[in-house]
Amino acid sequence: MWINWQRVRIVLWGFLTVFVLSCQPQLVESEQDGVLRIGGSTTLLPVISTAARDFMEKYEAWDKVDPSLPDNEIVIFVSGGGSSFGIRSAINGTVDIGLASRDLKDKEKELLGNHQTFLVGKDAVVIATNVNNPIAVLKDGFTHDELALIMSGAHDTFQSFDNSLPPEELVLFVRDSGAGSTEIIQNQIMGERQISPDALQLSSQGALLKKLESNEHGLAYISSGLALGSDVLKAYSLDGVEPTNENFISGQYSLVRPLLMLVKGEPSVMQLHFIDYVLNEGQKIVESNNYVPVIAVE
Repeated sequence: MWINWQRVRIVLWGFLTVFVLSCQPQLVESEQDGVLRIGGSTTLLPVISTAARDFMEKYEAWDKVDPSLPDNEIVIFVSGGGSSFGIRSAINGTVDIGLASRDLKDKEKELLGNHQTFLVGKDAVVIATNVNNPIAVLKDGFTHDELALIMSGAHDTFQSFDNSLPPEELVLFVRDSGAGSTEIIQNQIMGERQISPDALQLSSQGALLKKLESNEHGLAYISSGLALGSDVLKAYSLDGVEPTNENFISGQYSLVRPLLMLVKGEPSVMQLHFIDYVLNEGQKIVESNNYVPVIAVE
């Protein structure tokens, strides 16, 4: 779904209204029309959407960015869909810039061929509940094994997790299989186990956030930026390590991931100008979303 941020002039995230222009993917056309199409990770969606809006409002036309470029109006379409969607769309040419919140797989690199990735920042996958969740009173963290049991559905009520808790249903919220967060949980936490088929699957990080904030019986893995930025959620430690940006940077917290922009082939001048904006002025947006900016990573 493509969002025209030049016309809408709003950051569409969380509780704001989403305006959808088209849901039909198409091959990227020549940039002579002044259009950039960007899509993928919903973790990066609020950062890139805000950067795109600010970039368009600052420059308005491409020749104001670079005199060598045409005087076409700058139009940047931004879509979600998940990390796998962003990488796949960069491979097949339906976006100019793909967004991913995980490392690329060897097969994906092979399909991309000559390509470049740009580190926007880092965040982590954290376990979170509503602050009024029964578990929030009992625990401040989980071990890998405890978390794997919960995510597999072995504890379907709070009481099955701990006898002191009520016999009410423990509701699991998860992302779809193409999400970077799902792959990290499967690879680093679940191993041979599978995530419970009874878990409620959400299509984006924003939808996951809303579910957790409104449901006192829910538990989910979610982007650290969203969890740490919410007064309604409690983020749990993992194996005794607190989910803080300091621990993400030091490497003590294990579920850390890169936030990437990727381009198949050599980036065009327009692509490079927008990427440069995100990696410089846009780092304030990265930080304001509670992610780790590139300067802190380096």
